Amino acid sequence: MKLLLRFNADIIKKPIISETVLETGVKLDIERARVEGPQGEIVVNVPDDSCREVVNVLRHKKVEVTRLDVPVAKDEENCIHCGACVSVCPVGAISFEYDWRVRMDEKLCVQCGNCVNACPVRVIRLST
Repeated sequence: MKLLLRFNADIIKKPIISETVLETGVKLDIERARVEGPQGEIVVNVPDDSCREVVNVLRHKKVEVTRLDVPVAKDEENCIHCGACVSVCPVGAISFEYDWRVRMDEKLCVQCGNCVNACPVRVIRLST
């Protein structure tokens, strides 16, 4: 399960991820991290069977937690399947199908936002 974690200024400098791993014994796969000024956000992948426990610990530590069931969405009706998003995806989450239609694999997406910026018709959006 992918989770979007948001940290505010009060907790940004605390070792919350390492504390959570130590408290739960669950390994968290950090897929993306961004710190801008006094705030930060991290996308982590958590084993499905441990997700509830990890979420409870993080929320207790005052982390804003959002499940990313669908991390990226594409408006199929208006997509022109040009492939601009395919070329900028750093993890291969976007590819062409056999019929040259653009396909997105949400399980691989790390929400970097490159596809959103590359799309000439603005039909891709990140979930929040």
